Amino acid sequence: MMKKTLLLMVLLLPSFVFACDFCNCYLGLNPQYKKNSIGFRYHFQSYSGTEMSPAELSEMGLGKKDFFENRNEYELHAQYYPVQKLQLIASLPYVYNHDGMSNRAKAALGITHHDMHHEDMKAENVYEGIGDLTLLASYQVFNIVSTDSAGFSHRLLAGPGLRVPTGKLSANEMTEAHEFTHQPGMGSWNPMAGLTYLTRYKKVGTMLNANYLIGTRNKYSFVPGNKLNVNLTAYYELNWKRSQLYPSAGIYWEYAANDIFKKEKVSNSGGSMTYLHVGANWYYRKFALEAAVQLPVQTKVNGYQAENNMRLITGVSFTLN
Repeated sequence: MMKKTLLLMVLLLPSFVFACDFCNCYLGLNPQYKKNSIGFRYHFQSYSGTEMSPAELSEMGLGKKDFFENRNEYELHAQYYPVQKLQLIASLPYVYNHDGMSNRAKAALGITHHDMHHEDMKAENVYEGIGDLTLLASYQVFNIVSTDSAGFSHRLLAGPGLRVPTGKLSANEMTEAHEFTHQPGMGSWNPMAGLTYLTRYKKVGTMLNANYLIGTRNKYSFVPGNKLNVNLTAYYELNWKRSQLYPSAGIYWEYAANDIFKKEKVSNSGGSMTYLHVGANWYYRKFALEAAVQLPVQTKVNGYQAENNMRLITGVSFTLN
């Protein structure tokens, strides 16, 4: 019986590993929000675990640390103002996702070096390619600027967005539900709505971002769950000659509904997560550097899912005006 169970697990490995229901849109801290700019950003996410229960893992002498996933995105992004009150943002990622298991897990599952070359018994998987293009258009609802440099100023932008299916999607009629969440592309058009509220008092500022994504069906009958991201970041301005440093800290909250596959809810998908954000942005003339770490402080997911260990974001941008 145990040998049959292990064999079944090996055959299903690509379908029970990892999922990311909370990847939506990172807008970042941008005190120079009025500038046209272009930049490059790198995202890294680390996960541990599988959709298997702790009891199932314990029966084989394994734990969640025996299964891993590393998600990498290399994002080209741009911000443009065609008119003073309209902000356009575009983001196109290149995705490299890699998942696998420890040598101990390979031994417990009876996977040999020879087996790893068999399509149905792979101990590691790589999903790589161009991702989906994200477009956001934000209209300036109001912009109240204090005439006193030490006074309070605030600004609100809101508008629609769209995630365009430009990404690579390697799937067929036999593809399992959770495999879609690893793919660079989702294969569907997903409308979005976004809101950004900025405040500033003396050298202290805050930025509130919220965006909502609606999942739609792709040709394989997979519908990603609707997603809501809300984050609040506060920063402080430090000046040195021609450069400025903005250390920042904040909270990111993300919610995802269950995915739908072939008209049925995917039980091990969706939930909510809260991250603590710490970072800094450095500006020198027209150049800017950014770096941030986000650590999960609250997780409430549906069923058994891989655990998000941390997120790292770095980037560089250039102001065009």
